[in-house]
Amino acid sequence: MMAKMEAADGTSERKRISIPKVDTSVLDWWDRQHDAGMSIRLLIRREIERSGYTDIVHGRVEQRLRNDQV
Repeated sequence: MMAKMEAADGTSERKRISIPKVDTSVLDWWDRQHDAGMSIRLLIRREIERSGYTDIVHGRVEQRLRNDQV
């Protein structure tokens, strides 16, 4: 488990995110994170490994069925 990383000494850059209230999937996911900032960073790193440094805003979203829906 990764320790929560906090940098009050100015070595971090603060970013802000807005999530529309109608995007309940993202809000539910966010509420289940122990450290949302670290979770976002790990997701970004995975995406960089998978797709490189690309802008994914206009990419396709493929919805996969959950195991209980197969």
